[in-house]
Amino acid sequence: MGEFQSIQTFGGWLDSLLPKRCAVCAKCADGGFCTDCQALLPWIAIACECCGAQLREAGVCGACQKRHPHFDRAIIPFKYRAPVSDKIQTLKYNRQLRHADALGAMICQRARYDAHPPPQVLIPVPLHAKRLRQRGFNQALEIARRVGAQLGIDIDYSTLTRVKNTRPQTGLGELMRRRNVSGAFHAASTNYAHIALIDDVVTSGSTVNAAARALKRAGVKSVSVWAAATT
Repeated sequence: MGEFQSIQTFGGWLDSLLPKRCAVCAKCADGGFCTDCQALLPWIAIACECCGAQLREAGVCGACQKRHPHFDRAIIPFKYRAPVSDKIQTLKYNRQLRHADALGAMICQRARYDAHPPPQVLIPVPLHAKRLRQRGFNQALEIARRVGAQLGIDIDYSTLTRVKNTRPQTGLGELMRRRNVSGAFHAASTNYAHIALIDDVVTSGSTVNAAARALKRAGVKSVSVWAAATT
């Protein structure tokens, strides 16, 4: 794992030397997206108080009322639509690590307005060791590093591990997604009162739900989900 962390650290250092530009129009922008482009992003205006999905009016969505997830709440600024979806894809599959800056900045922007106490640590949703070797980096960790640096919150690299090399969730229905990630995570015993799980995108919520379940079983009292986008 040390080799991969060294690669990720070098990539983050190299990105820090480059000029900060808008991820959409390439104009100079400290916050990842310039002011003009931020106005065009697919923001979630009203979100479910639990899962973060877009709603027409404030409250808890029907899905969460029917089956409450193992996590307690979510901060997700965007719907999974262009140009945000494009940046997530290029980060994840083309190793464009600079997009983690933009996505992390937008998560921070929402988190700063959150009325709840901040988490003690950030825990990126981990990849299985085999998947990490194939991809060479964990996009959730890259986003978590940016968020942690901006908000002054430490990252926990060791409490949560992925012990099951699951098949990709893309193309699976909701039931198959839940089955696919069942038992995929293990969490070491901990006394954390509140942590935030970091991921790039939440689709059905099955992955973050399975991770939150493992963390709750390990002793975590409250789990928030912080992600860039949701479908």
